[in-house]
Amino acid sequence: MKIAQIAPLWEGAGGGGISDAERAVSYLTRELIRRRHEVTLFAGADSETSATLEAMYGETDETPFSRGPATWSRADAMKMAAEQVFGERADEFDIIHSHFGVDGLPMARRCPIPTLTTLQDRLDYPAHIPVFKQFRNLRLVSTSDAQRRPLPWASWHQTIYPGVPSELYRFNQQPGKYLAFFGSLSLEEGLGLAIELARRAHLPLRVASPQDGIGVPLSSSIELLSTDSDVEWLGELCGDEKSDFLRGALAYVCTHDWPGPSGLCVGEALACGTPILAFHGGSAAEMIYDHVTGFACQSLDEMVDVLPLIGNLDRRECRGVFEKRFSAERMTDQYLQLYERLIAAARPPRAFGVAVQSR
Repeated sequence: MKIAQIAPLWEGAGGGGISDAERAVSYLTRELIRRRHEVTLFAGADSETSATLEAMYGETDETPFSRGPATWSRADAMKMAAEQVFGERADEFDIIHSHFGVDGLPMARRCPIPTLTTLQDRLDYPAHIPVFKQFRNLRLVSTSDAQRRPLPWASWHQTIYPGVPSELYRFNQQPGKYLAFFGSLSLEEGLGLAIELARRAHLPLRVASPQDGIGVPLSSSIELLSTDSDVEWLGELCGDEKSDFLRGALAYVCTHDWPGPSGLCVGEALACGTPILAFHGGSAAEMIYDHVTGFACQSLDEMVDVLPLIGNLDRRECRGVFEKRFSAERMTDQYLQLYERLIAAARPPRAFGVAVQSR
């Protein structure tokens, strides 16, 4: 099968960055190639991949998207990229799989071959409604059921959770003694609740997050992290550091409850054998088996109440659920099945005639 993968073009697609979307595309591409499919990755020029890389540039032919000046128009750059993939190069592929969201929808609608868009963003903003109504017949994949909840009438074909390679995360059978939090340093994104949970449970909290451009909430978050002796900020973690961080925890805490896409961290934690504490309403809650691989809670009080039970969960069961539901292999299986259905549906129907025998 000849497959075009379009990465989120404002970042590289090397598999080691902070973006979950970037890493998911990298893992999917790698597994498709391992299965001997012909994959062309349209991504930033600084991407590292075993696929055929078609480097997408911004304002000049030497500058990749991810290193462009602030004066660049992201929307215009995305449109140029979409024009190249969905227009000029489309007939080279059996299917085009886009990961850069609404920017590619206008060209995808006019593309002569099957296209598929995996949405990597939260969709519960009113501004999304007219956009998706205009393109409501395009084929979409969500990364969580929660993500699609604000737009139930859109043309959702499937929910496919992002997966990670099984060998990247080592299993640990022994529960740790701290809570792990991975994500934005903004208190509005769940960090404040995670800190309060750890304080009430009398447990240390370790926070893995880059100091990125979050804005005003960042200064108060850093101040809170630096003054609370039971909260440790580790900065950005990748590779073995992230594996050790997750596998050494008592639980991985997901304290946001908005209907967003699934991140890789739930699968990564389960791969290490670490159970999940999550709020109902967020994507993490649907990714766990309640009272088996974690607890889905209605409130912070409920999280505090169930924490004494989380050390009794079978961490081998957590690893087993990861392998069945959240590995890169499983993600690729699901995408290939969907690709095949879309390609088959696009083929013209066969003409059946009645043979006339000559006398």
